[in-house]
Amino acid sequence: MNLSLYQNASALRGLEQYQNIIANNIAASHVAGFKKVAVSFEGAEGGEIARSTHDILKNEMPGSFPVMKNQVDYNEGELRETNNPMDMGLRGEGFFALLNENGDSVYTRDGQFYVNSEGVMVNSMGHEFADVGGANIQTIPGGGDLTIDKEGQVFQNGQTVGQVGVFVFDNPLLDLQKVGGGFVPNDAEIQPEPAEQQQFTIMQGYLENSNVSAIEEMIGLIEVSRAHEANQKMIQSLDQNMGKAIGTLGQTQ
Repeated sequence: MNLSLYQNASALRGLEQYQNIIANNIAASHVAGFKKVAVSFEGAEGGEIARSTHDILKNEMPGSFPVMKNQVDYNEGELRETNNPMDMGLRGEGFFALLNENGDSVYTRDGQFYVNSEGVMVNSMGHEFADVGGANIQTIPGGGDLTIDKEGQVFQNGQTVGQVGVFVFDNPLLDLQKVGGGFVPNDAEIQPEPAEQQQFTIMQGYLENSNVSAIEEMIGLIEVSRAHEANQKMIQSLDQNMGKAIGTLGQTQ
């Protein structure tokens, strides 16, 4: 068995996955509140291969293969002023909660909203923003513009009509998984807690940009391209050496 050939093939497979993640990060970099996926590689032992069939126990060579790991980067993106009163930028910890058509909660940092015909605060997909108790936020239809303070309280004509819920998880890396443009708990038993007021600030008329750096992602693409080329050359070199060895040994009497 040519161990190096398998190692390089494994590296090419990992690099292909890495490239797909970078492409997805770049494609979604314009989405408010988007959190990029970060990638890392580590070596994983793939067993041991004997150098000599006469001395298996004492003379062995460990086989290591590159394994790609990825996880969501929850670092905050920069806040961008939009001057649109139907935009909310979230600073600090936590997520907004959206109630989908099935009544399930999806968590996001995207604070773009509008008020539907029934006076309920919803996002562009029609999912309802949840208040601190998990219910939707009902405003007064035709009752005037909304004002949202830094704690998430929603006012209309000087009257409090609700409070935007902000929720925190003990460990988002372990508790959440990406689903479409948001996050859902990994397990039905995982429930977030309402964030304390000192943990966050809501800024009306702002949006949180994605935390994707176009420059960093382009550098990543260049690194992937170079690593891909290097592994291809290694495979070609190994293949040529094997061909030479077979040709030479095949002529031996």
